[in-house]
Amino acid sequence: MNYNVVLLHNRLSETPSADESDVLQQVGLVNEALKALGFSTVVHDIGTDLYEDIRKINRLSPAFVFNLVETVFDKSELLSIVPSLLSSFHIPYAGVRAEGLYLTTNKLLAKKRMRREGIPTPDWAMPQDEGISFAQDKKYILKPISEEGSVGLEEEAVFSGRLPAVSGPADAYFVEEFIEGREFNVSVIGRPGRFRVLPPAEMIFHDFPPGKERVLGYRAKWDEQSFEYTHTCRAFDTLSDEPELRQALETYATQCGELFELCGYFRVDFRVSKEGKPYVLEVNGNPCISPDSGFIAAAHHAGMSSVGIVREILLSSFPPDFVPVAHLQ
Repeated sequence: MNYNVVLLHNRLSETPSADESDVLQQVGLVNEALKALGFSTVVHDIGTDLYEDIRKINRLSPAFVFNLVETVFDKSELLSIVPSLLSSFHIPYAGVRAEGLYLTTNKLLAKKRMRREGIPTPDWAMPQDEGISFAQDKKYILKPISEEGSVGLEEEAVFSGRLPAVSGPADAYFVEEFIEGREFNVSVIGRPGRFRVLPPAEMIFHDFPPGKERVLGYRAKWDEQSFEYTHTCRAFDTLSDEPELRQALETYATQCGELFELCGYFRVDFRVSKEGKPYVLEVNGNPCISPDSGFIAAAHHAGMSSVGIVREILLSSFPPDFVPVAHLQ
C-alpha cells in the first residue's frame, strides 16, 4: 500500500554554507529509502512563515512527516517548534518528540538533568556568574549553549586561567571543563525500553602537533581545506580490547535516551579522560543522516543498509499499531 509522506527540511538561504546545504543530502537519502519501502514522497521546506507552511503541509494530508528540520529562523535552539506545530495540527511525524528536542538542544538544561540522574558530564558555569574562577591546572572550553554542527566551536575556545573574549551575548555561551583525552560518538536507534546502540566511533586526531588542542570543531567537520578536516577521521572497533569502556559508553547513551524519552534516532557525544572516565558532552536528537555522516557510518558498520536504517527509524518513531508503518514490522 502506498502512503504519501512529506520530507520536511528547513528552507536554505540564497547562498547556503556547507553545513546548511548538507540537509539536502539527508533529504536525498531518506527519499530514496522511503520509496524503496513503498511510500510516495513530497519534499517540503519550512521558512519564516511557520503558520502558513504548516497549513500547506496539512492540506497535503500526509500519512506522516519525516522531520529533517535543523534550524528555525537559523537557530538550533528553536528546533522543538516544528514538531510542536505538527502536533498541534495532529500531523504524525518521525523523529524525536518536541519535548526531547527542547531539552537536548539547550545544553545547560540537558547537563543539569544528566547530573541529577548520575550521568557524568563535565563541570560547567556561565561566563557572567559572579565570582567565577578557573583552576590553573585545568583547561576549559567556551561553548555555545544551543548551536549544533560545532558552529562557534574551535580550539581557540580552549583556555586556562583566563576567559577568552565572547563574541555576541554572554548568555549565549557557557564554560565547560575541557576533558583532555579521547572523543567518541555513540549513535542510537529506538525508543525507551527498546534501544539499539550502534558501534561507537572514535574520532582520531592524526598527527596533531604538540600544543594543538584536539577539538572536533567546525573546521574539522566542514572546512575541507583545513588542517583539522584533513587530519581528523572516524574509526570503529578501537575498543575491542576495552570492553568495560565500550559497555560504559553504551550504557550512558541508553540512559540518555531513557532520561529524555527519545524516540527515532539520536547521537551521544563523549570525551574520555586520560584516566579512562567517560563524560557526556551533549545529546543530539535527529542528528545528521547524510550519506557521509557519522550516524550512517555507524549503522553501515553494524551491517544496516540505508533502507534498513530508515525502516528502523520509522518503527521507533510510532506505536506498533500506527497503520502507515505497520507493514514494516
